Amino acid sequence: MKVDPKHLVFVFGLVMVALGLAACAGFDLGDVVKVKTPNGIQQTRGLPSTTSLNEAEVEYRAWFDDVQRTGAQWKASIDRGGEIRGLLGQLTLTALDDIGPSLAGVPIAGPALPALTGLVGLFVGASRLRKEKEASFNKGLEKGSVSALPLHEGLQNMGGRRPATTTPRPNTVPQGQSSGAS
Repeated sequence: MKVDPKHLVFVFGLVMVALGLAACAGFDLGDVVKVKTPNGIQQTRGLPSTTSLNEAEVEYRAWFDDVQRTGAQWKASIDRGGEIRGLLGQLTLTALDDIGPSLAGVPIAGPALPALTGLVGLFVGASRLRKEKEASFNKGLEKGSVSALPLHEGLQNMGGRRPATTTPRPNTVPQGQSSGAS
């Protein structure tokens, strides 16, 4: 009995594919597949730039849980601060309600009390607000100068000339008259 070489090659290829698939079934392909790690996560969690899929899934779950836990702690702190602010606001309103009638008989203190409380309110937290505004302004200047730099360089390369406008001119035909194209 003579075996055709085409059949022999086909059977050999089939056996090799079966052995290859059996070998692949013996290990997890998630260790072979690589995933890019974002720069921010690399820096905060100390991860390499690429990780295996299995490791990335574990690290993602840990990072996500950590972010949610930290966010919940921050939210609780904000809520606590809001409660304290409300309590202090109620105390000052109660104090004003209690002191107000007794100061009404004093000629200058009665009308001046709301103005004084308004002035105190302006200066409480004013330095923090000023610092936040200043930081925001400086950041805006920095971003604006970075984004305007290519435009400035482009204008210098053109010798200071303005580019020709490409916007169409508005229709100058007065309303009510036709332009002749009907």
